[in-house]
Amino acid sequence: MSLLAENKIRIPLGISKIYSDRTGINQILDFYFKCQDHNDCTIEICLTDLEWFDGNLCSLLGALLYRLNKTNNLYFSVKQSEVEKKFDILIHNQFLPIEITGDSRKSSCIPFKGFEVKDKDGFMDYVENDVLKHSAMPKFEVEVIDKLLDDLGELYGNIDKHAFTEMPFYVCGQYYPRFAVVKFTICDLGIGFLEKIRERIPEIQTYEKAIQWAAEGNSSKPDAPGGTGLIGLRRYFADGKGKLQIISGDSMWCSETAESKPLLFPDGSMPLKHFFQGTVINLEFNKKALNL
Repeated sequence: MSLLAENKIRIPLGISKIYSDRTGINQILDFYFKCQDHNDCTIEICLTDLEWFDGNLCSLLGALLYRLNKTNNLYFSVKQSEVEKKFDILIHNQFLPIEITGDSRKSSCIPFKGFEVKDKDGFMDYVENDVLKHSAMPKFEVEVIDKLLDDLGELYGNIDKHAFTEMPFYVCGQYYPRFAVVKFTICDLGIGFLEKIRERIPEIQTYEKAIQWAAEGNSSKPDAPGGTGLIGLRRYFADGKGKLQIISGDSMWCSETAESKPLLFPDGSMPLKHFFQGTVINLEFNKKALNL
């Protein structure tokens, strides 16, 4: 990403706060669709009206910037002064290639990184050492780490075999000490949840139903016993008072919402303002509960 800001088209990334929720996802997708109206130019990402950005969502933002570069020949810039003043987290998590001066890199960051679809070893090494063994995480038992690695390896397998994309996938995480939670987000630019599930279960015709079906432990792979990665993670976060979120197509599903069954969105699924071609998996570890 370029850091120069000369004569460019300025598009706001968002206003107020971008959290890892439906409102935040909608703001990032709104930025993406505004950028899609342009070709062969540089977009200055305007941060003036933004007060907060969840660092783990760099995985989604980075994936969308990559796609815009490939499909619309767009390049991107930010004002370094704006970043250093309000969003230095984007420097510390290595999303922006700005040299850190003064203090060392913030220990709350889990670095932003992109992986080629076939780089399973690189991804699993990152998950084990940068995510599960991050200083903000509880000291997991070996058995817990092994199970989480199995479940996250299953998610990687879905990207490798079922996303049908040669575009890289992106990861990033962040520890939020005020809330004692660690959020880790994986984003791919593949075909999303619906197509492969609809091939196997023709009566499933929406992303909402496809995500719910997968989150219940089902699998579109005929030789698999079920969606072990997702159901394993769902059970883990239910026991640990954490959260699993899935975003694909025009729908967002949240395990916490599904378990609490509120009057609004009782199945845990919420419609998105824009369509997202790909999949986002967001994991939220509750450090207070896990340290009990």
